Amino acid sequence: MRYRLNKLLLTMIAGLFLFTFVILASTTPPAAASAGVTLTSDEQQLAGLINQARQGAGQAPLAADATLFNIARIRAQDMAYNGSYGNFSPTYGSVAGMLKSAGAKYNYMGSIQSKAYSSKSAFTSLINTSRQEILNSKYDLVGIGIVTRGMSKYIFIIFTGSSKLTTPTTPTTPTTPTTPTTPTTPTTPTTPTNPQPVSGLNADEQNMLVLVNQERAKVGLSPLQIDLNLVKLARMKAQDMIDKGYFSHTSPTYGSPFDMMRAAGVKYSYAGENLAGAPTVSSAHTNLMNSSGHRANILNQYYTKVGIGVVSGGPYGKMFVQMFIG
Repeated sequence: MRYRLNKLLLTMIAGLFLFTFVILASTTPPAAASAGVTLTSDEQQLAGLINQARQGAGQAPLAADATLFNIARIRAQDMAYNGSYGNFSPTYGSVAGMLKSAGAKYNYMGSIQSKAYSSKSAFTSLINTSRQEILNSKYDLVGIGIVTRGMSKYIFIIFTGSSKLTTPTTPTTPTTPTTPTTPTTPTTPTTPTNPQPVSGLNADEQNMLVLVNQERAKVGLSPLQIDLNLVKLARMKAQDMIDKGYFSHTSPTYGSPFDMMRAAGVKYSYAGENLAGAPTVSSAHTNLMNSSGHRANILNQYYTKVGIGVVSGGPYGKMFVQMFIG
């Protein structure tokens, strides 16, 4: 009796071990992450599904890269709030251009997008429509951005291959350049220490323009010039948000900022918009610079002009609108 009991116990332990092994063996492989990238649960799930599909097709898994994830998240946010689908964004330009600005080094690159109710349903759709990209043997890095808005998830995925992204020793837009493109003491400074007030701006708008151009000067970018047509549109948008009680890039009165620009006859190759609600210029500027998407607009090398509208009122004290074109 004791022998049978011991034999039964050993059989149960062996069965439990086999069951555990089967579960572990079937777990979706996650994307190996490079230093500095933390994946959300949605991003982790989608990266795992992608690598599971690659593993099933005999391809090496993709490693998650911090730079690619940052750009993919910016583009996913652009999809969700500006409706910018496809490889080219009116706000940020092409994916290749964004990678170049970030110092990306690669021989192969691709991107895919999706709008779905979940990461899993997005993958099901993408593996049918973009299977060749997902299973491409030339790719070794991936970046995934997922932004939830309402009931939908907006998903942007970037692949690169052949060489990993690196931060160049002499970056094109350095924070503290060893050999600055804009001299420390220029004979003709692009951003003067005491800039002259721009005619047609109120005090808050003038102060915000100074702060924006100071940020651009820090990374070696040219200052933005004020466009009074954009100033007019920015003020209209700020007032409309106060009057109608909303806070969104899409106005129930004027549509998107790009609709407003087109209706006003503004010509551009690149365009973007930043919104902020705050009691002061400094707090609004700090909030914008602390947001990756808004910061990217302020420091976008393709922009040359800006319109700033600051209107008092609303739940935040003041409403701030920045419209950029290039």
